Amino acid sequence: MLQDTLGISYKNAAHRLFLAEVERVKKADSAAKSFAAVRHSLESLVTSDILPLIQSIDKGELDEYMWKDGKWLKLSKDSESQT
Repeated sequence: MLQDTLGISYKNAAHRLFLAEVERVKKADSAAKSFAAVRHSLESLVTSDILPLIQSIDKGELDEYMWKDGKWLKLSKDSESQT
């Protein structure tokens, strides 16, 4: 029946279905590995670049600085009285 309709045997059809499923699993595995790599990269960014800055702010280490024109400027006693 299958051979008459599609021109392939059951064995060949089963093999093609198996190979298609193998490719689907490979793509899913590749996507999972890619997302894991992105997640690891983001976690690394947060822990190495962002977290120390947040901790510095929490400790008050940046209280003497002000962000102005794209730069951190240390506040002087004169500039504190102006703000």
